[in-house]
Amino acid sequence: MKIDSLPPDVRLAVSLQSDWLRQINIWRELLAKCLRKPNRKRIHDLRSFTLRLSVSLEYWLLVQVPDPVATSVFKRWNKEGKKLRRALRPARDADVYMARLDGLRAVLGGNSGRQSQLSPRCLREIDTLVSRLKQRRQAEIDELIAIIGASSKRLNRRCKEMEVALAPIIPSVSGSTAQAALRQFTGLACEFTDLDSANLHIYRKRLKPMLYLAEMSAAADPLAGRMAVAFRRIHLAIGEWHDWQTLAEEAACVLPDSGKQDGLVPVLETLAERTLQRALCLCRTARRSLMSAGSDRSSDQLMPAPVDRVYRPHNESLTLSISN
Repeated sequence: MKIDSLPPDVRLAVSLQSDWLRQINIWRELLAKCLRKPNRKRIHDLRSFTLRLSVSLEYWLLVQVPDPVATSVFKRWNKEGKKLRRALRPARDADVYMARLDGLRAVLGGNSGRQSQLSPRCLREIDTLVSRLKQRRQAEIDELIAIIGASSKRLNRRCKEMEVALAPIIPSVSGSTAQAALRQFTGLACEFTDLDSANLHIYRKRLKPMLYLAEMSAAADPLAGRMAVAFRRIHLAIGEWHDWQTLAEEAACVLPDSGKQDGLVPVLETLAERTLQRALCLCRTARRSLMSAGSDRSSDQLMPAPVDRVYRPHNESLTLSISN
């Protein structure tokens, strides 16, 4: 019998028997690659996959009969994983901000024979800001290599301990993660009743584990897949606003004469405000849809997925969206 012909719950249980070991091996490979050459993609992939692995392992442990040894081993690895993500963040942020500025210049800077919508001052200030970000990134990379080099043996040791401790547990897991993700989102929505620029970034950070939790069952469970689509859209929208907002604040601090109307700061502030309103609108819409789904357990109440309403794994490459 083919796995695809099995019911969703059984299909998930079968796939987990090999999938969790594959994920741990992927994480090891990402760590080794990032130590050898920490480019933009490797830094992003390692940081993202560390959290993704943490979310999946924590869920699998929670649905089992409590195992103190496995839980303790996981907590030790997870503590090291959090330290790793913090170390990766500065270089990752610099990469994202440079990509935003490069995209802004490509779209509005008059490339490909089009007339520039940005002033000469604005274009010069983009170059200045990108140059500063490159210098900062290089310093962060040097420090990152030192941190990973000093901690890689400990990280791999914790990973091996976790692999041994979890081996007897994970294969017995079954069931979709959709309801767990929905319960967590309901709690988050009740906690953040009024979203604004002061709490939106924190909301996004709290939502990200729920996105990864929903994605665990997205391929086998349509409900989880449609939730993953909704969470991903929120995650990207808030992330774009936060990038423009941070860049506007950075530019105002480091650029001389940053208050000039034909300079970069007003452009970044306009983008930040536009994407803030878009993100808030999307969050409100998703909250109504998902809370309704939580009350009646009807997947039809969820925000529809694009095109054919089937979840597809998202490529987490950087994007730029500045149009209305």
